Amino acid sequence: MKTGMYSIHYMIVSNIAILCCFIPFAMLISRKMRQVATYRVLGIYWLLNGLIHFTDIYFFYAYRNNRLDQITEYYNLLDTPLVLVLFACATSGRHRKLLLLTLLLFVAGELAVVSWKGFGFTSSFMFVGSGVLLVLAYSIIGLVHYMRKMEHTPFENSMAYVYAALSFGYGSFMIISMFVHLRGNSEGNGRDSDLLYYVSLLLSAAITSLGLWSYVIGGQREPGLVHSSSSS
Repeated sequence: MKTGMYSIHYMIVSNIAILCCFIPFAMLISRKMRQVATYRVLGIYWLLNGLIHFTDIYFFYAYRNNRLDQITEYYNLLDTPLVLVLFACATSGRHRKLLLLTLLLFVAGELAVVSWKGFGFTSSFMFVGSGVLLVLAYSIIGLVHYMRKMEHTPFENSMAYVYAALSFGYGSFMIISMFVHLRGNSEGNGRDSDLLYYVSLLLSAAITSLGLWSYVIGGQREPGLVHSSSSS
């Protein structure tokens, strides 16, 4: 009975979390959102997150362990570069140059590792591990920059949500990974870590969606916002 209830809770949480991943992309229906490059990249990021978990949705269990699941392996290469592009679109000046330099170095490192180790568990672990640390660092820097300012635009307010969501999501992933490593990947620990992962994914997607909604209802876009978020 206990296992059955756990399975039901896991199914509900995981399915809602995956569906929530599509909300930021769906919000690009708004013309106001589509005009900002940062939100377009953010929408694509969350769309891909939803797609790589697609086979965990109850009605699509039959597609597990096939080529669709292999998408996750390739997405590990794209995840961190995509987030760095997102951050670069949302900022300007020296900080943007630093982000772009970090992006180039990270991609070069990925290519070097793949050519050295091939594409497998070891290389994937290196991409994910270093990527989590980078995203956490730049998310915290984004929040620090936000808190240093006294006044904020609707765009900056929405990005504070995004930085917080990514900090929480990637931080939770790191803690869960450490938990699995220390406790062992037994069946019970695996179920617990999977549930915690989807709880963190749900909250991260929800916080991001709230941030985007705050921009939609935050009044008119300031002059130059599209430029500053996409090309400055």
